[in-house]
Amino acid sequence: MKKIGEELKKGLSKKETYVLAKLSSSGKRFITIEDIENTVDCSHDNAKRIASDLSKKKWLERIERGKYLIVPLVAGEKGIYTEHEFLIASQLIDPYYVGYWSALNFHDFTEQVPYTVFVATTNRKRDLELHGVDYKFVTLTENKFFGFEEYFFAGGKVKISSPDKTLVDSLDHLEYSGGLEEVSKALASADGEISREKLVEYAVKLDNGAVLKRLSYLIDLLEIELPKKLRINIKDNFTTGFALLDPTKKDEGTLRRKWRVKVNVPEEKIIKWSQES
Repeated sequence: MKKIGEELKKGLSKKETYVLAKLSSSGKRFITIEDIENTVDCSHDNAKRIASDLSKKKWLERIERGKYLIVPLVAGEKGIYTEHEFLIASQLIDPYYVGYWSALNFHDFTEQVPYTVFVATTNRKRDLELHGVDYKFVTLTENKFFGFEEYFFAGGKVKISSPDKTLVDSLDHLEYSGGLEEVSKALASADGEISREKLVEYAVKLDNGAVLKRLSYLIDLLEIELPKKLRINIKDNFTTGFALLDPTKKDEGTLRRKWRVKVNVPEEKIIKWSQES
């Protein structure tokens, strides 16, 4: 009886077999046209044809123009296989880090599983959908692109925002983090598991006065203890004017001078989750 590897190799040319064997044995899971070009020392057009043929034979899965996932034997004869969405995200743009709601879930600050993978980058890239998963690319300025670490994940390495930076980023972009209620829940869940000094340091470094005001307000609402020196550091970096507590909601509500925020969401709604648990 033929082994499954032998059966699946049927129909492959020697060059195609060599490309797959060489690139797979080097530990690559994602490859580019250039990888094929360098492996067999062929022209760019010839490498594109090889990639196209291997895709038709279900040995490569196209994830983006010029980028492919090597389909392993475990996919079976039909070639149905995909990597974890975080690993795919790591191949879609550089520089990058997985952040916002995706990182909140990764760090167990929320039990909600977002259907979108949120990817921070300093470059511009159109959102896309692969294998039923949406990828949202959030373009950041250079000064906001920090606070991420490399994690070993699903057999690969992925850059994900650190727990502290995830919370700060979420306060910066509530629309990518599940909303104010979800972020307040995450902040409460993270209390005791993160460095409060690092949290404030990152909030100040982000250079967004609205983030500091929202953080200060939520810390008091959630009754999170914060050393006096950290409270002073936050208020010393307040900007003038009032920030909307939730910028995804209407510009209305009560001005709260202590935190310099306009509370446009009822407090009971922000912490509704605490009464349900």
